[in-house]
Amino acid sequence: MPFDSPAPVVRHEALNRDHFLLTLESPSIARAAAAGQFVMLQVREGTEPLLRRPMSIFRVLPGRRGRIQILYKVVGPGTRYLSRQPLGARLPALGPLGNGYRLPPADTKPVLVSGGIGIAIFPFLVDSLRRARRRTPSLIYGARSKRDLVALDFFRARHVPIRVATEDGSAGTRGLVTRLLEPFLAGRSGADRLELFVCGPTPMLKAVAEMALQAGVPCQLALESQMPCGIGVCLGCVTRCPGDDQGPLFRRVCAEGPVFRAGEVVL
Repeated sequence: MPFDSPAPVVRHEALNRDHFLLTLESPSIARAAAAGQFVMLQVREGTEPLLRRPMSIFRVLPGRRGRIQILYKVVGPGTRYLSRQPLGARLPALGPLGNGYRLPPADTKPVLVSGGIGIAIFPFLVDSLRRARRRTPSLIYGARSKRDLVALDFFRARHVPIRVATEDGSAGTRGLVTRLLEPFLAGRSGADRLELFVCGPTPMLKAVAEMALQAGVPCQLALESQMPCGIGVCLGCVTRCPGDDQGPLFRRVCAEGPVFRAGEVVL
């Protein structure tokens, strides 16, 4: 059940010029949230921008205060307004929303595949895997440049192996994240059970899903989409699914997703 209430800003940290980590106090959302879910934040002064913005839940912090964190990148007027919010500001927050990641079996190795700001969804998943005593995941992280790599300290502190690719070669392997994933899949032994957990831009999701299906590896995709309402009413975020004799089918990313298994949606 989602909750809608003003959430006070209790911490707001600039990680670099474009990326910020926002901490909100929202006990109701914190208690109900699961990894892969999101909140709709109202980020406006007056009536512009009109619509709320969907934001992945970066973490639910331990403790009784009920605090959630949001990692975001400034890309337009909404997130620019959000980046200026001071401590004590109260941001209307609706959540938790959507269907998140399903944890893998205990004997399965989770592999996190992130593109760009898709990294914002994974710390909550890592925390959930640790609490459920699942295997330590590996992270394959792609970004445009070194400057766009954020939150690495979180994963290092939890002993998550990290492989990095940047498009300009300023950190890690030069190229796309799929360049790292391909040998990772090819190099596994027959006894290795893997499951991919993916978030990033649609072209990356499509490429990773195709690789996973070809390799016979389970794969969960968190789709990025504009979501005018976030609750499945407006149908503004529908995505196409494999159809039948009656024609194509569609699902709402905000309601049936944002997490789908590879093959469930047409990217």
